[in-house]
Amino acid sequence: MRRRVIYFILMNQTFKRAFLLLQFFLVLALLIAASNWENDSSLIFSETLVKDDVQFVKAESESERPRVVFLVIQTRKSPGWCRMLLSSLLSEVSVVSIGFGKRYNHAKRPLWILDYIDNEGLRDEDVVVAFDGGDAFITGSFQIKQAVDRFLEATAPTAAVFNVTAVHRGEAKAPLLFSSESLCFAPLMKILISSGPQKRARKCVWYYSKVWEAVNASADQGMVPFTSAKGLFLNAGGMVGRVWAIREALKAYKKVLGLTDQWWCDQSIWALLYVWSLTRTTNVSLDFRIPYGILNLDYHHNFFQIPYGEVVAHPAVIHLPGGQRTWAALMPELMNHTTWFSKLKSSPQMTRDGLTQLSNLFVKLVTCDGETRFRRFGALCSPRKVIDPDWLLSPLRK
Repeated sequence: MRRRVIYFILMNQTFKRAFLLLQFFLVLALLIAASNWENDSSLIFSETLVKDDVQFVKAESESERPRVVFLVIQTRKSPGWCRMLLSSLLSEVSVVSIGFGKRYNHAKRPLWILDYIDNEGLRDEDVVVAFDGGDAFITGSFQIKQAVDRFLEATAPTAAVFNVTAVHRGEAKAPLLFSSESLCFAPLMKILISSGPQKRARKCVWYYSKVWEAVNASADQGMVPFTSAKGLFLNAGGMVGRVWAIREALKAYKKVLGLTDQWWCDQSIWALLYVWSLTRTTNVSLDFRIPYGILNLDYHHNFFQIPYGEVVAHPAVIHLPGGQRTWAALMPELMNHTTWFSKLKSSPQMTRDGLTQLSNLFVKLVTCDGETRFRRFGALCSPRKVIDPDWLLSPLRK
């Protein structure tokens, strides 16, 4: 009986046309559903959350636009790191945490970044944005995109097209920028600098003054906007650079690091390299000097800002070094400079609806042995806790 019915349907032209028409509409419905799912999911699961790097402006060919990779050095889970991850996911920025399982070492973390660059096969023109993972957070996707676009536009993609004169005059940016802050902190500067004041803070400011003396002596320099002791100082908790410039700078960094096993503060090494590079001092071997124009600071806080008594300049990343309790009173204001915190407060229903989706987003980790792992955010951090505004405003362990 069943065979007769099937035979009748296939042989009857009216039924046959109806059957084919039904198939057509079923296929069309599936295609539309797939398309809608793809569009809807992109609003939640941005491709930046599953790829190894983030590319904000789509290019016709992937090779036409450099990769932009965001890194944090993080050896273990912590509440502050979870807040940073939340900020990255809500800003649709993929942040890779490297060094998991290692013993934390400030002085060696630049070398871990270099290892990642090598293992990932990053090209000279690619960009690495690295910052502290436990005491910083991203302010929003717009700020990130704006900072990245400005950097790509103003920096040399390769050493072959690097124009030191343009950087000196302020017509282009140095291809390696560190965060700047109003406090001068380089506690191990005394290892190599015996002259000058003996107290750490005074020695630090005194040695940086050589930079301002050098730039004041040049009428056409536009590289350093602050030419007095009121200027800003290098902070190693935030760095953005073209890969070729990072490699070049790390040649000198490794030379200085190898002089003694007393180094525990990478910021002290970078401070010396910054002064030697900008002053072009002749009493320091070329092996220990980063070529002039390659290294500078993010003076205008396009990428990073440490808001010590300053007006927040809408940076891409806010960094809160030191004891976290010292920032507690300022946290409500700082969070209001993000594009995602207000949504958590104003839309409880949206927060609840997005809890499952947030839990299932993947985070990329690189372990101490170089193994890459992808872990669900919900397995690393408590989603219910991280979306609590009161928890986000509290002092969090790094």
